[in-house]
Amino acid sequence: MDNIADIAEVLKALADNTRLEIINLLSCGKMCVCDLVEELDLSQPNISHHLKILKNADLIIATKRGRWVDYELNQEVFEQLQNNLKYITTYDAQKCNFERSTCEQ
Repeated sequence: MDNIADIAEVLKALADNTRLEIINLLSCGKMCVCDLVEELDLSQPNISHHLKILKNADLIIATKRGRWVDYELNQEVFEQLQNNLKYITTYDAQKCNFERSTCEQ
């Protein structure tokens, strides 16, 4: 996540109530699809669809365990996202070194 476009892609993946609920549940630890289905009362294909989007954004990690797959948060990506959001919302003289227009009020 080195630029604004990368941050936007991650935020797009998070811009869904179901995916935010999944992230919230995974903050408690590893879970398999069947756990998420039970907790969210959604179908397995629906949960799998949302997990795929989160996985493609590197927000979660999938680990195969026999015939099951466990999902967990990718803490490194969430820490990086927090740092990037802090950077883009904080004044920095180097970042803000551009000529301003002369807009009339």
